[in-house]
Amino acid sequence: MKTRQRILVAASTAACAALLLAGCSAEKAAEPAASAPPKVAEASASPTTSARTVPTSCAGLNLNLGAQLEGGALGQCVSAALSSYGSGRMHLTADTFGEVEFTYDPSYSFSAHLEGPSGPISMRYVDGEMWVDSGAGPVKGDPNSEDPAEQLVAVTGELYRFYSDLQQTAELIAAQPAWTVDSARDQVTTPGGDTIESYKIVSDGAFSWNGMPVSEFILWFGDDWVPVGTQATVDFLGTSGTHTQHFYDLGAPITIAPLS
Repeated sequence: MKTRQRILVAASTAACAALLLAGCSAEKAAEPAASAPPKVAEASASPTTSARTVPTSCAGLNLNLGAQLEGGALGQCVSAALSSYGSGRMHLTADTFGEVEFTYDPSYSFSAHLEGPSGPISMRYVDGEMWVDSGAGPVKGDPNSEDPAEQLVAVTGELYRFYSDLQQTAELIAAQPAWTVDSARDQVTTPGGDTIESYKIVSDGAFSWNGMPVSEFILWFGDDWVPVGTQATVDFLGTSGTHTQHFYDLGAPITIAPLS
């Protein structure tokens, strides 16, 4: 039971984080960092790309203090901005916390090393396959297995498959029609040690996405729509919590292999 709970809690935290890491459909996206996970990219982006171009879906949006933004347009921009680097790292903060590396080349993969109330857990999602190690050795997900642990890992993999779709990110943001750029910029220090003067974009009230109640969603972006961080307060798998992620090492060369 403890192993099952740990996997589900870790899946909850990482899936919430993956909400904004989405990006494997048409553009690439980046994820939080501290030790592993997602990648995003528009047609010209790749983990080794040194120069990054502001996505066209963001260029026309008003990223000024006090500006009002429409959810549909903002969602397209967020998905493109997160994927415009092709890879990256992020740090997750919640009841379960840790580091994630991600890449979207050629498809979404991530590696997470998380710490929760029941101890450490490692997760890898590579080539559509999920691997989890909760302390007793790596388990590969298999929906057709007679082993409940392998079935559970497979279900977790399906969660990630869904949340890593770029369109899901756009639809999540669009589920709240109105967003506001805060009247002052925040000084946000990334896990890499950089302090970025960031625009804080806040959802105008609570909303629901795919049956998941979201009390508040915050996006932090630097100039030219550089992803800095996100914070979401949501109900997931019967629990409510606030999940924060900060991005770093965007565009870094990252290779993710299955657990072994």
